[in-house]
Amino acid sequence: QALHVNLYLRHPVKDGKNRILRASDFLTIYKADGLVKTIAAGINAPGPNRIRIKGLSGSLDAIIFATIFKIRPQDSIIVLQDREEAAYFQNDLQNLLERDILMFPMSYKRPYEYDEVENANILMRAEVLNRLANKVSVEIIVTYPEALSEKVINKRSLASNTFNVSKGEKLDVHFLEEFLHNYDFEKTDFVFEAGQFAVRGGIIDIFSFANEQPYRIELFGDEVDSIRSFEPGSQLSIGELQKVSIIPNVQTKLIHEERQSFLDFIAGQTKFWFKDLQLTSDIIQNSYDKVESSFDKILRESGNTQIVSRPAQLFEDGYSFLSKSEGFTLVEFGSRSAATTGQAYEWKSSAQPSFNKNFELLTENLYDQQLQGYSNFIAADMP
Repeated sequence: QALHVNLYLRHPVKDGKNRILRASDFLTIYKADGLVKTIAAGINAPGPNRIRIKGLSGSLDAIIFATIFKIRPQDSIIVLQDREEAAYFQNDLQNLLERDILMFPMSYKRPYEYDEVENANILMRAEVLNRLANKVSVEIIVTYPEALSEKVINKRSLASNTFNVSKGEKLDVHFLEEFLHNYDFEKTDFVFEAGQFAVRGGIIDIFSFANEQPYRIELFGDEVDSIRSFEPGSQLSIGELQKVSIIPNVQTKLIHEERQSFLDFIAGQTKFWFKDLQLTSDIIQNSYDKVESSFDKILRESGNTQIVSRPAQLFEDGYSFLSKSEGFTLVEFGSRSAATTGQAYEWKSSAQPSFNKNFELLTENLYDQQLQGYSNFIAADMP
């Protein structure tokens, strides 16, 4: 079953009494498990390593990842089979780890329709790239194959097209406005979507493509007195910041900048978790084939005049992706594996049976498990 917000678990201990655990406390039980420790040691060993975890049921994959991350936090990318599954996994991890989990989506509204982009997705992609390029903490990124098929702007181009603002530093408002205008930011009375900015005396609101919420920069003279993120609907502050990056729309404004594979953008010590590596490669190759077909059609209709970038400049093919992935430590946890080498671990688990709201069946199952020496954990979204 999927985990829910504010997850609590009731745990019968040896004295016969029950106690309430928060979801994050639940991970301490798994941290003490010998198999989890062994898997964690294999992942954290000098690599790159190939590791296979078999037999995971329900949300056990999220629990195992969260536990191993607790043992040793490291930059990690988890690749699920599609967008919906990735969203569920992201939700599970946010509740288990009680921290921000980034989503790296594809830029386009629907797979293979490369003429329409989704602004919200562009925003999330730019935020991920900005976080990775300006490392201040360990990051967890959840994604899916179509998102990895798109190449990203390289770090050098991203840095040269980014305007950084820090608390305590001097800021030339006219220069900032010129920068924003050059990158097609729209000047408005109030900002409510990415690509907008507003200036009211010594207060500058900017909705950068590097964050899901806009920034409010307050000046004292020509010095940055405070920087806050805020909710555009209520105008209420969310949190205070020391430094922010102003990034334009990398999908449209920086379309002619050199692109690179997402695997070339990230650090070499990043850990990759794949639900199905072979499926990921197949979908990326299928995406590439579709793009090539669309490009050839556009080329024919334009009389062989190239009016758009070639597929190889903007997209990754499956064979290249598989080759580059070999340079990272890979953990596969789906029902099939692409690995022919590496260490495999078997987890004895089964999915929760269906009780169809029959509490008698539920009671019998819990009692039977208890007689066999198992501890029962009942998950609920309210205490």
